[in-house]
Amino acid sequence: MFSRLESAVKLTALFLLLGLCGWIWVQSQKIDSLIAKNQAQAQTIQTQYKTISQLQRDIELNRKLTDELSKQESDIRGRADDVIKSIPAKVKASDVYNTVAPSNVVEFLHQ
Repeated sequence: MFSRLESAVKLTALFLLLGLCGWIWVQSQKIDSLIAKNQAQAQTIQTQYKTISQLQRDIELNRKLTDELSKQESDIRGRADDVIKSIPAKVKASDVYNTVAPSNVVEFLHQ
């Protein structure tokens, strides 16, 4: 009877040991899966960081170009205003000054 009890204990210990080994293997697979997922996410984050950095550089370049164009437009408008102001009142009062110009001339001046 004692050997039966002893073999039952050994069998129980064996099943317990096999169960623990199985549980450890399952946990190991889950950890490996999470590590792979983490690495994929890290790669995605790195790619997005590079894209965001490039977009920020593009934004800064666009801002500089916009400021430069704005300044050039302001200078051109200032020169045009100076030209208009420099026209004598006598010329402004003449019939030639007050007549309508042909549409193609007006379009050319707008450009």
